[in-house]
Amino acid sequence: MSGADAVQQPIFILGTGRSGTTLFFDLLAFHPELAWFSNYDERFPGLGLGILTRVHDLPFMHRLLNRHSRYVPRPLESYRMLDRCTEGLFTLRRNLTDADVTPGIRERFYSLVRRQLRLQGKRRFITKYTGVPRIGFMREVFHDALFIHVLRDGRAVANSLLRVDWWPGDESGWRYGEIPEPYRKEYQESGRHPVVFAGIAWKMLMDVIESECSLLPEERLLRIRYDEIIRDSTGVMQRAADFCGLPWTDSFARHVQSEPVSDMDTKWTRQLSEPDREILQRSIGSTLRKYGFD
Repeated sequence: MSGADAVQQPIFILGTGRSGTTLFFDLLAFHPELAWFSNYDERFPGLGLGILTRVHDLPFMHRLLNRHSRYVPRPLESYRMLDRCTEGLFTLRRNLTDADVTPGIRERFYSLVRRQLRLQGKRRFITKYTGVPRIGFMREVFHDALFIHVLRDGRAVANSLLRVDWWPGDESGWRYGEIPEPYRKEYQESGRHPVVFAGIAWKMLMDVIESECSLLPEERLLRIRYDEIIRDSTGVMQRAADFCGLPWTDSFARHVQSEPVSDMDTKWTRQLSEPDREILQRSIGSTLRKYGFD
């Protein structure tokens, strides 16, 4: 079996960050046919500790393990592993395209994913990342890859960005390439308002994601909204499983139904002041309407 045959239809979850990708990933990754990079892989990337995830396949372990414990193997957005696959390219301060893929990168990525499948005893691979979409790059590595875009109300995203310690707060720490001149001008005219910059970050990344998603055939792209997960996580996961060609098993249904899903989508209405809500609405209103967030 060739390396290309051994990795079939890997699944990549993407989004802007603070958009619900982690919640969705935690729900889907525990499907019994899926392998993933774990917290142990991220911390010790060269030791092959993906095998520890097999503990989740033991009978009745779903009743005994606290999947949210720091000591339990769990799916993770592992940039250390993704940088190992791509010879350090993945975390560059720009989007990646098909032109960035070399034969060495392709074989390294395949080899690492094949190892995860072998160690975890699974048929398919899934991972997630945020920020720029890197779809052209991933399609060049895995020609049959599937993509799931998780999107969320930009007001909720902006509010969440303002409350995490890794968010730079202004353009000095921006990691995703050049800020388009109209957006830069808007930011400067706002007096470099932090909430405006957070809103611009959301709509700018949505622009890039939309541009690359438009190149995908319909059968290779699924869009999931965070508010849909909140309302009906079981229905959303059934739709996702069907899109990915994964069977709806009893064990997976139990996992989905047992995972707590908290509604964080309206916190912005309480945590942002009225002036901040108004200036944010003026900044991203047209993009909100484009995606049906009224």
